[in-house]
Amino acid sequence: MKLLTTSLVLLSIGISGCVSNQAIYADYGDLACGQTTTVVGGHYWPAVVNFDFDNKLLGKEQQQELDQAAQLLKANPTLNIAVIGSADYSGKADYNDQLAKARAVVVANYLQQQGISSHRIVTLGTGSREPFIISNNKTDNRVNRRTQLILLGADFNPVSMQYNSVASHSSAQ
Repeated sequence: MKLLTTSLVLLSIGISGCVSNQAIYADYGDLACGQTTTVVGGHYWPAVVNFDFDNKLLGKEQQQELDQAAQLLKANPTLNIAVIGSADYSGKADYNDQLAKARAVVVANYLQQQGISSHRIVTLGTGSREPFIISNNKTDNRVNRRTQLILLGADFNPVSMQYNSVASHSSAQ
């Protein structure tokens, strides 16, 4: 079954040039390719924020996604968030560890600037130890240059949620 799932994911990369968040973190639905988005409690939830090669800066698109995450967190003050930074395996492991953690910190700091208290945010960096795909192609490796955003309950355990797919996150605003 795992081989079939992996094959389907790699096929989707070849066909569409991107990997869905559903494939990266199945519980949050298909977000990354812009075909559908996930709405939780009337708010868009971005499960993954991707970064450019060797970069830890947030662009306008990533900021807009994080603004939506902040809205959900503000509307649900008992929820917390884990921000898990990752890097692709280009470069040395020590550098990738630092870059992955820096990506998580940048996302956490942005959420704090949007009014989310630091005690509600857990940051982790996995370096390049948890690649989603293994490829020598920089474009494909974008899925490994990410932070995953995982909603946590008051006890800091991942929450179970119901998902509604919509055509675009603009309808969730």
